[in-house]
Amino acid sequence: MDQQEFEIKLAELDSKIEAAPNDAALLMERGKLYQKAGVNDKALNDYVKVQTLDPSNLEAREHIKMLREIFAFRYMDYYNP
Repeated sequence: MDQQEFEIKLAELDSKIEAAPNDAALLMERGKLYQKAGVNDKALNDYVKVQTLDPSNLEAREHIKMLREIFAFRYMDYYNP
C-alpha cells in the first residue's frame, strides 16, 4: 500500500469513526490499517479502545499483546540505560 492509498483509506475510516466513535469494528479496522502502515502507536490506541468497548474481543487482545512485545523489545534501551 502506498502513502496515498493509506491516506485515502484512513480519511474514510476517520470519517466513519467520527460518526460512530464507539464502533469497535471500525476502530479495529483502523488499527489494522495503522499497523500495516507501521504506525504502531496509533494502532495500539485503537486496539485498546476496542478492548475497552468489547472486553471479549480476542483479536484486539492479541494485537495489543503483540504490539506491547514489539515496544518492549524496541525501546528496552531507552528505559534501561
